[in-house]
Amino acid sequence: MTEILDRPPTSVRHSARDIAVALELPPPTPEQAAVIEAGPGPLLVVAGAGSGKTETMAARVVWLVANDLVTPDQVLGLTFTRKAAAELSARIGKRLRGLERAGLWTPPADDGTGAEVLGGTPTVSTYHSYAGRLVREHALRVGIEPEFRVLTEAGAWQLAAESVSRWDGPMDGMTRSEGNIIDAVMSLAGEMAEHVRTPAEVMAHLDEVLARLEGLPDGDGRGSLTPAKDVLGVLRERRLVLPVVEAFLELKRSRESLDFADQIALAARLASTMPQVGQIERDRFTAVLLDEFQDTSEAQLTLLRSLFHDPAVALTAVGDPNQSIYGWRGASATTLLRFPSEFAGPQGPADVLPLSTSWRNDELILAAANVTAAPLATAHVQPLTARPGAGPGTVTIDRLESAEAEAAHVAAWVAARWRSPSGRRTGRSAAVLCRRRSSFPLVIEALRAADLPVEVVGLGGLLVTPEVSDLVAALWVVQDPTRGDQLMRLLSGPVVRLGAADLAGLWAWARELHDRPAGPGRHGADLHEGELATRARARGDPAAS
Repeated sequence: MTEILDRPPTSVRHSARDIAVALELPPPTPEQAAVIEAGPGPLLVVAGAGSGKTETMAARVVWLVANDLVTPDQVLGLTFTRKAAAELSARIGKRLRGLERAGLWTPPADDGTGAEVLGGTPTVSTYHSYAGRLVREHALRVGIEPEFRVLTEAGAWQLAAESVSRWDGPMDGMTRSEGNIIDAVMSLAGEMAEHVRTPAEVMAHLDEVLARLEGLPDGDGRGSLTPAKDVLGVLRERRLVLPVVEAFLELKRSRESLDFADQIALAARLASTMPQVGQIERDRFTAVLLDEFQDTSEAQLTLLRSLFHDPAVALTAVGDPNQSIYGWRGASATTLLRFPSEFAGPQGPADVLPLSTSWRNDELILAAANVTAAPLATAHVQPLTARPGAGPGTVTIDRLESAEAEAAHVAAWVAARWRSPSGRRTGRSAAVLCRRRSSFPLVIEALRAADLPVEVVGLGGLLVTPEVSDLVAALWVVQDPTRGDQLMRLLSGPVVRLGAADLAGLWAWARELHDRPAGPGRHGADLHEGELATRARARGDPAAS
């Protein structure tokens, strides 16, 4: 069994409040103090939006280090994005330097060689990066070369396309295009990896479901079984795709390649079947922070439970089921709700503590948020409460007749707060949330018309510009010639500018060329150019003369 340190928990010298005072930080709330000062063992922290979870996680590390319960290099922090990992790492590092200046902790002495000092650096990374490191260190245990190639999404798509083009098995009843089949192969392979399932297991389950649906008796009334028949059609096509998925996985193995989902699944397999892997990790890390736990998948839950389900490990998972955003790739907020039972010990389920004070919003905004989130209420989730001294806040609802009027109203609202009556900048900022990306251009245009600077977060703003949309359409057509929607954008847009009559003529001419065999001395390309020129002259186009 892993020990945190020889010092027993009763040797705690510094409280969370004492450390905050020494670092000249605001004192923690009672909820935060309970999380910071929790002992070893698994702990779930249900942290609402704006409740200071990152600060509390950093404070927990500082408290453990200040009381000699762990050394910094025994700390592992995992989150989903490199940005979040960098923020958590920077905050922990800043607090540890403050701890040293306050005289509450002395880091290991530098030996003068310039080498990294052992015991001085926490490890903070993304879940996928950590899984990749585990696989590289232990891949040989399951017969995989540690120098495998990590596939990008484009590289994985190429292998999936190769698997589909090579497939010569039965596909009777398949109505999807080749491009859609490739997407289905990618999607199914990723979902199976995130749920730690094999193609054989999914095939067996699908066969059972199909047999039950096909055995349904006729319902009362015409069309009563239409929904079941629609489901049957979808599941039959999915069943046809599964052998192609199996071929795709085998092709990746033969090329010694893994994508990100494969790394998580393989790491989970290693951790759950090789006890020595978990022991090595528990010897290395005795304090573990799991950020955004509501977005973990079944594979990640299996991995973390196999590695760190130990009463001697100070395992702290932080999350909010109301903020789960990665359901499209196998994540489920139920992993957070299952944490107490999945990490239960001899004394019962793992402890659960709340962080329910929001430091971000005023009272009325929180009241509206609590009412909106009420239908989503689950176990362990408490309504958000306002911080001490929070303002009353305002919530305004406006209904307008058109999208253009709505965008103009939003721009006027922001402008009235962006500038003072004298026209000087107030220093305030604003965020505009749109339900659909198609609303972006209207809002952007209205904000710019009000002489307001605009930054579109992510690629959404770039993708809606006409030039980039045309480029994306061209790339789609090159990759998948069956994408008629993208081809129509190119042909009818500013690049080619064909009208309805021209498009109809082009379609008829393309069909004629497709059906007409090329005879001796008759070259399709020359014929195409010559007859097109003849037709252009007939329309009076001077460029064809």
